[in-house]
Amino acid sequence: MKSKYFENVLALLGALVIIVGVSAAASSALAGDTGTLEIYQVAQK
Repeated sequence: MKSKYFENVLALLGALVIIVGVSAAASSALAGDTGTLEIYQVAQK
């Protein structure tokens, strides 16, 4: 019984690590797009 509980905890921790990683990647990608957009708008003036 304890091994099943341990496996469930490991699965939840793995899912949380993946969610945090994907969120960080998406955040940095959006930040990169924002900077590119600002540079493009300045270049158009």
